[in-house]
Amino acid sequence: MRASLGLRLFLTAAATTILALAATALVLNVLFRDYFEARVHDELDNYLLLLTGNIALDDEGALEIAPMFDQRFEQALSGYYWQIELEDAPPLLSPSFWAAPLELARPAQRGTIFYQDVMTGTGEPVSVASWIIELGEAEESRDILISVAMERKDIDVSVAGFASNTAIWLAILGLFLLAASAFTVRVGLKPLERVRNELRRINAAQNRRLSNDYPSEVLPLVKEVNELLDQNDATLARVRVSAGNLAHGLKTPLTVLRGVLRKLELSGQAQMAAELGAEIDAMQHIVERELARSRDSHQKRSHTAVAPVAERLCAALRQQPAARHLQWTIDVPSTLAAPFDAYDLTELLGNLLDNAMKWTQTTVTILGGETGETAFLSVVDDGPGIAEDKVEAALARGERLDAQNSGSGLGLHIVREMADSHGCTITLGASKAGGLEVRLTWALS
Repeated sequence: MRASLGLRLFLTAAATTILALAATALVLNVLFRDYFEARVHDELDNYLLLLTGNIALDDEGALEIAPMFDQRFEQALSGYYWQIELEDAPPLLSPSFWAAPLELARPAQRGTIFYQDVMTGTGEPVSVASWIIELGEAEESRDILISVAMERKDIDVSVAGFASNTAIWLAILGLFLLAASAFTVRVGLKPLERVRNELRRINAAQNRRLSNDYPSEVLPLVKEVNELLDQNDATLARVRVSAGNLAHGLKTPLTVLRGVLRKLELSGQAQMAAELGAEIDAMQHIVERELARSRDSHQKRSHTAVAPVAERLCAALRQQPAARHLQWTIDVPSTLAAPFDAYDLTELLGNLLDNAMKWTQTTVTILGGETGETAFLSVVDDGPGIAEDKVEAALARGERLDAQNSGSGLGLHIVREMADSHGCTITLGASKAGGLEVRLTWALS
């Protein structure tokens, strides 16, 4: 199943939004952690310098350590510790220590602060800043490793809190951006929806061309569609003209052949006449069917007012000698429109009226209207009608229920094919006058 363009655009926007927000969360957390690490290092540097300034050697070479001004170094398990190692002597620990000394790696050179993270004896992670300084003069100088430590618990809690808060707010931002993306896609595709609506109106014969009121990106498509419609109209006009010329060109030869058929029948050559008649009927069917198809615009949703076409056809048929005694009645609302263009409706209704004129006694009636969600168009005569078991035969190709009557038996078959191709249903039934009612029904759009 192919995804819609709107869904593709939304999924693309959603994927890029999620990736961008995930990258943002990662970068923010890294920057925030780095910021806290820098703050911790700055604080450790300050304490390390203060502690270094509080250390001295007495006359006997023993260390003298002045108390730190920050009382947390004096409180047990406060989280702030210092540790001093004088060569091979046991480490000196701040009063805040409550466990074994820290196992620290020594800096590579004197005077350079070295940072590391280690675990205390109680299992707490701490950050440590250490350096090696030289105390004393000349041969009496001694190297001292001075270290200051801070517990990382508060730091890690702050970093974790920032990460969780960042995730929550970025998720909310992501939902907003996804909603904005959906709205943007919908607005961006509005011109294509307008194209579809205008094409639907073109199919309904309300407009003939797409308008030019579109964004510049859509105008090339609109231009191509309008050019295609122009080409289609021109081709259809040429085909209709050619079909008309073909019908007129074959009319005389077919008439001559039917004359030959009658001569064969009169001369007693019934079998040859039957074979020739079958071929003539086949030729007649091909001509009339292709003529009807060429007139069919294939715009199944085109609609044409029925009343003007019916009045024009009845006026023309009244002039025929065989129809001068007939009464023609039209009962069709002026608002009724059938789902055919003018050419198709004329072809279809003309075949129905021609069939009714052959069988009626005194009256041919055209009825039309709407019933609920459907509309109908009927041609009614007061002739002998058709038995129910012969309805399918009457609609079949080339079937004539009365061989004495003129015609090729193609009229109702052509009407049925045209009705099917335009989404209509054709039914044959008895009229109130006892004759035949041919009814065409279609759904109201």
